[in-house]
Amino acid sequence: MLARGFFDGTEKSIFLSEEQMEQTLCDFYRTAAEILGYEENETTMYDCTRILVAAHVQDAIIASYKAACPKVTMEQIIMHLAMSGPKVAEDLGENEVVLQEGFIFMKNNRKEDENE
Repeated sequence: MLARGFFDGTEKSIFLSEEQMEQTLCDFYRTAAEILGYEENETTMYDCTRILVAAHVQDAIIASYKAACPKVTMEQIIMHLAMSGPKVAEDLGENEVVLQEGFIFMKNNRKEDENE
């Protein structure tokens, strides 16, 4: 899957520290939004179809779930990521995450929420 050139140019690349990568999804998405300068509020939602990660970023998320929920099986973690997680893009660099326009939106409004 190609990250660059596949979309219409509205994505933003960010680079995460090891600590920022090793989080469960809610905290991971919140961190990504904060790096863009967004301050989360009660109506903030994240669209998991509009975020791409390097393979080792996904590995760090999996490791976070293993540490936080040791009784959860690998199959359950993978299923959760398949439904709610970012997509892996093999061409991304170390610690790279690509956020597309629409990653952050307001609950019940599907409107882009980048300026608030």
